[in-house]
Amino acid sequence: MADIQFDHVIKTYRLGSKGSLREAIMGRLARRMKKTSNQGGVINALDDVSFQANRSEVLGIIGNNGAGKTTILKLISRVTYPTAGKVMVKGRVSSLIELGAGFHPDLSGAENIYLNASILGLKRKEIDARFDEIVAFSGLERFLDTPLKRYSSGMYARLAFSVAAHVDPDVLLVDEVLSVGDALFQDKSISKMNEFKKQGKTMLFVSHNMVAVQSLCSRVIWLEHGRIKAAGSPEEVISQYLHYQHYEEKDLIDLEEGEDVYHYQDEGIAIHDVRLLDKDGRTFETVTGGEPVQLEAFYEITRPLARPVLEVYLTDRQHYRLTGSRLALYPENGRASALQGKGIFSCQFSATPVRPAPYYFNIDVHEEGRLLFRKRGIGPLIVRPDLSASKWEDYNLFNVSSQWIVDGNIITASDDVPNKLMR
Repeated sequence: MADIQFDHVIKTYRLGSKGSLREAIMGRLARRMKKTSNQGGVINALDDVSFQANRSEVLGIIGNNGAGKTTILKLISRVTYPTAGKVMVKGRVSSLIELGAGFHPDLSGAENIYLNASILGLKRKEIDARFDEIVAFSGLERFLDTPLKRYSSGMYARLAFSVAAHVDPDVLLVDEVLSVGDALFQDKSISKMNEFKKQGKTMLFVSHNMVAVQSLCSRVIWLEHGRIKAAGSPEEVISQYLHYQHYEEKDLIDLEEGEDVYHYQDEGIAIHDVRLLDKDGRTFETVTGGEPVQLEAFYEITRPLARPVLEVYLTDRQHYRLTGSRLALYPENGRASALQGKGIFSCQFSATPVRPAPYYFNIDVHEEGRLLFRKRGIGPLIVRPDLSASKWEDYNLFNVSSQWIVDGNIITASDDVPNKLMR
């Protein structure tokens, strides 16, 4: 049974339009005087969107800024109405769309609890009965008599979410509540939303936090330019979204970062191809945080190398090194040089970072302490959320072991680079 249903919904906004008659007249006169060409074009914030959210379902909505996510929530909460199509909602709706919506800056925290709860549909007796619980959840007991204009954005978020969460809605709409507030309150918010989930409430959750989306939602919709680009299980849709998001920005990233391959010609070694493989030895588009990963490189040696050293390390988008492994291949280290002619070497890492993001591998080859060859920006290694983490916000990096395989021979790297953050 659907609590929310969108049926071929279109929402159009006119560019350059003004809210009041006076603003519209003044805007038109200004355009005439400046001889501007703005004739008030239109844009579809939503373009033929159809979906439904069933009772007790937690539906996540993801997408870039301007994709139409907040417009969907505003249509459901009747802040605005569709240009075409139908929006049907059953039951009481409680929405947390914009921080401070329904609050008055000159009223105290206590007064705003009554004001906002009334707007959300509670009667005075219901607010009286839940007042202490709302205050306790917010943790703002000391600031109840303080005007709201003196609250920080985090305090706004606490109060707004506390009121919305205690209205006892049939449908709860949440838009980026986790982007503001400390970690403790974020934990409380997640726990409260999990309570709603267990109680069989319907919830729409909009966020850029992919870990929270995957942990809370039973289904996810990905919006792009006002249209549904994908819908399905959280893992599947988030994986597609992260992959698409990276490659949409790749050209811009390359321009900002410059040349991603340093190849010193005629210096004795070349790497012709590099592959990233998962724990089963297969290529992939995204990988779950914490899973093993392997880098495999196809090399060619054109002359004997003196005291060669291989180094593979992982960086974030800003080129900060996160972890790596170093392998020295020369007799003083108890190993004869194994790099001859054409061959393959690989480095296996026991875990990827937990934090969902794109990462990159880099390869350095040194000869007698001199950088001989460098290839950077290998990947991307796109990490999606890992729900087995102890807490959804646990973004700690990792301690990983590694081993090398050179031309089919396994070598343990005794002098690995320390697995810690380093520049």
